[in-house]
Amino acid sequence: MTTASSGDAVGRVREDLVARGLVDGLPAAFLAGVTRFARPPQPELDALAAAARGLAARLAAGDVGDADLPLLTRVLFSAGHAAVLADAGLPTPAYDLLGSYRVNLTTPVGPRLAQRPVAGGRRWRVLGRDVGFPIGVPACVLGGGEEWVRHFACNGYSVLTYKTVRSRAHEPNAQPNWVFAQRETRSLPPGAAAEVTADPWDWVPPGSPDVSTVNSFGVPSLAPEEWTADLERSLAAVDDDQLLLVSVMGEGDGPALVDDFARTARLAQEAGATVVELNLSCPNTLNPGAPGVKSPLCLDADATVAVVEGVRRALDDRTGLVAKLSWLDEPRLAALVPRLAPLVDGVAGINTLQSRVRRSDGEPTFPGRELAGLSGAAVRDSALDFTGRLVALREAGSRHFDVLAMGGVTDPASFAALFALGADAVQSASGAFANPFLARDCVDELGDTLPRAVAR
Repeated sequence: MTTASSGDAVGRVREDLVARGLVDGLPAAFLAGVTRFARPPQPELDALAAAARGLAARLAAGDVGDADLPLLTRVLFSAGHAAVLADAGLPTPAYDLLGSYRVNLTTPVGPRLAQRPVAGGRRWRVLGRDVGFPIGVPACVLGGGEEWVRHFACNGYSVLTYKTVRSRAHEPNAQPNWVFAQRETRSLPPGAAAEVTADPWDWVPPGSPDVSTVNSFGVPSLAPEEWTADLERSLAAVDDDQLLLVSVMGEGDGPALVDDFARTARLAQEAGATVVELNLSCPNTLNPGAPGVKSPLCLDADATVAVVEGVRRALDDRTGLVAKLSWLDEPRLAALVPRLAPLVDGVAGINTLQSRVRRSDGEPTFPGRELAGLSGAAVRDSALDFTGRLVALREAGSRHFDVLAMGGVTDPASFAALFALGADAVQSASGAFANPFLARDCVDELGDTLPRAVAR
């Protein structure tokens, strides 16, 4: 799949839809997608239905053009025909929001570039590896398996993190799992507790730098025999100038938690991982012993250090270790980082911001789960704040560690802002999901000028 000019591509999409006999059924398929998890207010539903019927009529008459592209993209994505857009090289979100987690594991739906974007011969040093360009995808469903790793590696991401895995199989939360937060177009103050309104039918056009999303997956994991085999294939899928980290999570309390983290990290190492990332940050793991969710482990400094120490002892000295943190206030971060620095090769952050998320009718967006993770443009200031303080602590300390920054990276400017603070690599989740060409845009705009390159 390749990119294309919108005019030619719209014509090819129309021809493809006609050839497949999909035009007449498009409005009904679109409305089925819009109402899959909840029903919009009737006036909004009527307006969407009328727009879809008008688009179908223009498609049937061969009277579509560039002006129809935004609506065409939304209708085809929600109707389950995103592959038609991707085949024409048109941008579409990479994850099927209506599809199950298991189906999505093998099927990225966004376009794939015919040639990987590269910054000439320039390289940047990240966790002991010279990478082609220091942009990546953090631990999330966008790194959930071999096909996802191949997809984003081909599209120009060079610092990828394989989605968090566990020592046993863990099912995802009930759908929906991922929703656009179209009303959250500006960044919240650093660390702010958010009250988010997000409807399952919300939409943000692909490529918008103002995109925010909310998710509630529950940190699902395949069984170890599945994910270790897939991880081996994923590691073989990246080029020599690309890096694939593996995120792991443990379960339990006290020594049992440490042991489970170590067990899972060893499984990743045995499958070939050269860098293991410890998920100490996830804000939406269901707490089986109490209502709601557990707080991120990194809020407990002693428990965090115990886990990191236990994993460091369990791994080969040649295996890199990264601690992934959520946003922490000044006292917590300043107290934790000096204790982590001697144990790790890198610190990553931030994760999503735990937020209360409701639909416009007041019901939880994710049924039975009021708390979910907010990411994208809405958390940009939190990421900048955290990264700046983390780099300052590194510079003030006696032990070097790499910084993997993320949060609100939706365009080249937001990538550059985090890198300028001293991050060694910058990763994107919501931005990479919503803009399939984000890495290419960053390479094109910054590849010749981004500082701290180690080779040409």
